Amino acid sequence: MLCDRRMPTGVEGKVYRTMVRPVLIYGSEAWTLRRRKEERLERTEMRMLRWIIGLTLRDRKRNNDIRRMLGVVCIMDKVREARLRWYGHVQRREEDDCAKRILEANVGGQRSRGRQRKRWIDVKYNMEDQQLNVENGENRAEMRRRTHVADPLPEGSTA
Repeated sequence: MLCDRRMPTGVEGKVYRTMVRPVLIYGSEAWTLRRRKEERLERTEMRMLRWIIGLTLRDRKRNNDIRRMLGVVCIMDKVREARLRWYGHVQRREEDDCAKRILEANVGGQRSRGRQRKRWIDVKYNMEDQQLNVENGENRAEMRRRTHVADPLPEGSTA
């Protein structure tokens, strides 16, 4: 279906958003991505999107233009949204819940030399980007409103 040239790009974008992207970011709530992995995920997404609309790198179309044509938002924004949504979910759990205790646990000892591995709790950087704090995690509606990343309408379509 995605290879069919007669298929409208809006439909292809919808198929990508509902079937392909969820498979690509399944379980991303718990990922600790370094910049290199983030770039790889974005490259994979853009390669798929270019393939869907039949473009190559030689066509020299900007990534933002391709995303706008298909009505797709950047995959890292969706990963960030999923991570913050899961964080809010854990924050709203009971104090004695296992997941909440693990998330707030303090691991003793010294860390090794060199650049440190990213930890899941480093989600605080995502929260700083969205101007969120721990108290916002308690209010589900507010958290969803502030973290939700909506896909734009495909180019040439009307609401």
